Amino acid sequence: MEIAKKEILKNVLLEKNTTFLFGAGASAPFFSSLGNFEQILSEANLTKNGKNLIKTLFYKVSISDNLYLLNYLNGYCYCGEKTKLMLSILNDYTRFIHNILEFLKTRNSRVSPKRVNIITTNYDLFLESAIETSLEHNARIFFNDGANGYVKRILNTDNFNKTLLYSGVFDNYSSEMPVINLIKCHGSVNWREYLKNKKGRSKIQITSSLSTIKDINQLLSNFWSKFETDIENYMILANQEFSSPSEFIDLLNNREINLKELIDDINEIANYSEHELNELVSLIEKLQIVLPTKKKFQTTLIEEHYFNMLRLLSYELEKEQSALIVFGFSFYDEHIADVVQRSLNNPNLIVIVICYRNDNKEEIISTFNFSSHSIPTNIVFIKPDDFLINEIDKDDFREQEDFDKSQYTIVELNESVKIYSREVQLIKEESHDIPVLNFHSFNMCIEEDLLNSYQPSHSFEVGE
Repeated sequence: MEIAKKEILKNVLLEKNTTFLFGAGASAPFFSSLGNFEQILSEANLTKNGKNLIKTLFYKVSISDNLYLLNYLNGYCYCGEKTKLMLSILNDYTRFIHNILEFLKTRNSRVSPKRVNIITTNYDLFLESAIETSLEHNARIFFNDGANGYVKRILNTDNFNKTLLYSGVFDNYSSEMPVINLIKCHGSVNWREYLKNKKGRSKIQITSSLSTIKDINQLLSNFWSKFETDIENYMILANQEFSSPSEFIDLLNNREINLKELIDDINEIANYSEHELNELVSLIEKLQIVLPTKKKFQTTLIEEHYFNMLRLLSYELEKEQSALIVFGFSFYDEHIADVVQRSLNNPNLIVIVICYRNDNKEEIISTFNFSSHSIPTNIVFIKPDDFLINEIDKDDFREQEDFDKSQYTIVELNESVKIYSREVQLIKEESHDIPVLNFHSFNMCIEEDLLNSYQPSHSFEVGE
């Protein structure tokens, strides 16, 4: 099973018109996933203050730390554990870009273009940072984020249909350059609204400016110290179990919690900081991103872009010999799930979904309109148990003295031991080891036979 699915994955990268779909799982744990925020914001009894508090908390856990990546892109970053975590995840992204470029170099452009699309619902700048690092070491890459311009880089959907050729010095030959299209359908923290003139339509400008995120983070810092005191006071008055903002956020994102019972608490806590929350959210809503609400859009500008990108995804999946590789994405975005499900009618399409945990397969299937008994044959799920080599009794395992544990991933259960190949990684949950397929696993799956292996390197100045 493991070998067959890995071969399918590598053959797709060599031969198919490939699109990647990345979700929040790709950037975890640096940024929090959507959690229950969207469901909370759709609750009828949530007041305006309550909505502003939830939007602020969402910004805190899912957006604010983009300042680290913006600093990195501007040539410096700071020491600390958060920076180390950022660089670790950035290394996975950069390794992925390297691996994809290695596959593109071997493609026959007469069969499939030397181009991949990376569609992401993430607002963060990990992909931009990874591609920037790759460009420093390889000039023969065409990175296309959809923007034209030098100082004022303006986003335009038509720009994703470009191909670039590299010509010899005497123009006696030309070869297609590898192209990476980066398509951010939920917007990005480095986008802002650009008004051409008073009568003209607004456009999206891509910038490396730190100002907006820095301004919001400064307001957030001022609010947060007050919020810590407010929540402690409220906890005493209401006799609640949470005693800090972090515990409150964990409670809001608990999948087992009855959210309706928390709405009154959210509204009451938000009333302590009405002015500060209004000021914060007025800035947050200026970001050109899709906020986690059922309505989703704050402006027609980002709404127009969002549906243009959905249309682009649909076109890509309807092409001959096309493939979609999904990583870190749960399909909770109903519009994207609908596009993918419709596209499965294309017999020439193959969809490969990398499941972080074994139970993610059933969760993803439940978001579509087909049952576990009627799954289309052109969707393939790759999960940790596909890499299970053997399961043996604990006593028998202990007797195997010549067994080299370093070459495998071992999970000890009550009575038995599961032996996985090295692609599988482990996380701790309530003192138990849980097998997962993370970004490191994903890279291992696709790079096994590549001639040029990835060599990590980071260039930045570290400040105190």
